[in-house]
Amino acid sequence: MQVQLVSKLDPSAEAERLGQWATNYRNSGGQGGPGGLLAPGRVPGERWVAVIRGVGRDEIDQRDLADPDVLLGHGRARDPAHQAWVSPERVVFAGGRRVLEAWPLDELFAVQALDDLTGVVLLATEPNPDYDDRFPALLSDVVPWSARAPGPAPPGYDRRRVEVDWLKFEAVFAASRDRLDDWTRELDARLTRIVSRAQVGHDW
Repeated sequence: MQVQLVSKLDPSAEAERLGQWATNYRNSGGQGGPGGLLAPGRVPGERWVAVIRGVGRDEIDQRDLADPDVLLGHGRARDPAHQAWVSPERVVFAGGRRVLEAWPLDELFAVQALDDLTGVVLLATEPNPDYDDRFPALLSDVVPWSARAPGPAPPGYDRRRVEVDWLKFEAVFAASRDRLDDWTRELDARLTRIVSRAQVGHDW
């Protein structure tokens, strides 16, 4: 199994890929996208536009979000190996066709990808360090390393999978607030900053 590290990403290539996806999303109005037999049930007229497979559900404390230097998702989450889906209307945490939890986009304050690109946090309100509230977080599953394999685990194993497409969840939320163009313009600089930070001071 190949393990992807944030520090090894090509920020320009990823920004271009996601920028093209955002353009298609803007032009199509969210029509089409992933589906299939294992897709969760949809409300009438709903279309899935992005999916992450192998996902766990956890929570992140407001204090970790109020002034995050690096917001990481390497802790183990409950109920791993489900899927996260996003449509123009909502984010869904699902087990096959069964919707386990759903968050309407119009009821969220923000959708924020983690700085190590291993998950997304769904903010119901603006983070406030004076409160103990916790926000839902959807996290990629942990990449296993077999104990029978020779030598120590290579970098990236026993950590959450890097999924750049978590940023699509942000993009769909931005589009619901008419901010998709701003999100797209900031993408290249943001990915460059994320990758540079991982290369310099963090073993992501």
